[in-house]
Amino acid sequence: MKHTLLFLLLLFGQMLLAGTDYTLTMNYQNTNRDFIVYLPNGYTQGSHLPVVFNLHGYTSNASQQIFYSKMYITADSNNFIMVAPNGLNNSWNAGFTPPYNSFPDDVGFISKIIDTLYQLYNIDLTRVYACGMSNGGFLSYRLACDLENRIAAIASVTGSISTLTATNCVLSRKVPVLQIHGTVDPLVDYNGATGYYGIEQAIDFWRTKNQCSQTNDTVLVADINTADSSTVQQIRYRSCGDGTEVWFFKIIGGGHSWPQAPIEYIYGPTNKDIDASQEIWDFFKKFTLNGPAGIAQEATPVTLTVFPNPAANYLSIECSAKIEKVEIWNTAGEKLQEQNNQTTWKIPLAEMPAGIYLLKADGYNFSVTKRFIKE
Repeated sequence: MKHTLLFLLLLFGQMLLAGTDYTLTMNYQNTNRDFIVYLPNGYTQGSHLPVVFNLHGYTSNASQQIFYSKMYITADSNNFIMVAPNGLNNSWNAGFTPPYNSFPDDVGFISKIIDTLYQLYNIDLTRVYACGMSNGGFLSYRLACDLENRIAAIASVTGSISTLTATNCVLSRKVPVLQIHGTVDPLVDYNGATGYYGIEQAIDFWRTKNQCSQTNDTVLVADINTADSSTVQQIRYRSCGDGTEVWFFKIIGGGHSWPQAPIEYIYGPTNKDIDASQEIWDFFKKFTLNGPAGIAQEATPVTLTVFPNPAANYLSIECSAKIEKVEIWNTAGEKLQEQNNQTTWKIPLAEMPAGIYLLKADGYNFSVTKRFIKE
């Protein structure tokens, strides 16, 4: 499978300006896929920031989701990188169409974006999060099940978990989950329907996965906007395995909408008592891949050495972590070699023409790239 990075030239030192968004493109599964990267105001190259994926709903797109959620404002004020990918045909493969591994592989697409963000921006791989609206919320749940070794926590707004995703959900770690949903949502029924769980059923499903106690603390959020036809109940399960938590903002009288969105009424009332984007970040920042943020330490950066450099007939590799896969790419964005799970990493170069190349080493929760010269 070819994953051509059309923007590979950025790896050679081109610095993007901060406080604005850039559309990047890659070829994944022989299909051009694009995503928008928003760098917060004050961003400096290599600053090792967390990342939040912001996934659009069905028939929508990345630009509309950025405007609708206003999460760029939250990114600026809280210093994280926001990424808004585009689904094929304005939709996501969120676990509705059997077989479960049917095309397109949006989980793999998100994983490939994470690799790319690490190459371009040296992101904090222990603090990568995913949230989404409606169909994007369904995909967030699928990412929690299928990409739990890379996604630290997820949030769903007006989405749920599909029955097919729940059936195939086998976890290697517990994943913190936040759900925001209106009780009168006309599109994604609060009580569920064929193909997906009701919202309280989804909460119970994830509470069981995370081994949470049945005890929760429930508070009624202040009704600061009495004209929005809705109120908010916050339900938090905070006693869960490995320091995870499961939270639920129940929008009583709320419709199919993102709380605090600038468009107030399309499919039912839009709640104005909470800011969904800020609540999502306040939840995310509590967790890393290694556990609660206040307890777990950030992972030690992986160091990779390639030698000799320049090289003639072979290239040797030393790494501070276990490498599972090595790839060699040229500057045209073409993958030339791939090796997997070697005891000793020694890459043959004799058949390659002289030039500049990239070596990409992947392992559990890391992806590191080094440039080398072939003589």
